[in-house]
Amino acid sequence: MKSRTQIDRFRHFNRFYTNYLGLLADSLYDHPISLTEARILYELDAHPGSPARELRERLGLDKGYVSRIVKRFHKQGWVGTTPSGTDARIKELSLTPEGQALMADLHAKAADQARAVLSGLDPDRRKRLLAAMADIESILSR
Repeated sequence: MKSRTQIDRFRHFNRFYTNYLGLLADSLYDHPISLTEARILYELDAHPGSPARELRERLGLDKGYVSRIVKRFHKQGWVGTTPSGTDARIKELSLTPEGQALMADLHAKAADQARAVLSGLDPDRRKRLLAAMADIESILSR
């Protein structure tokens, strides 16, 4: 059993970091999308042709939630669908050229944000921060 202090510290860090990066805003990097929506776009960018089921599994999201987001993205012209080559009932999702341009802008703005944070640190603190991030990722990876 974890002590209350450890739990409080863990939760404090999560709140601090999400707030620090501005991840709870109604928009992300000046685009009218949420963090969850950006993650769906990121997955489609990284894995073109993914069926919605695979997106849900990778991100641990509700079927209806993903469906609503994908429909909105389709209406926005960011995502297109094609029938699977192995099962026509399955629709494969991919970014359209407009979706790819949106992702390129999101990637650039995320890189700018990271660059601004890292450039504001002296080399020793930057090295410590990046090592701590690697440690957190390593410890929490399954």
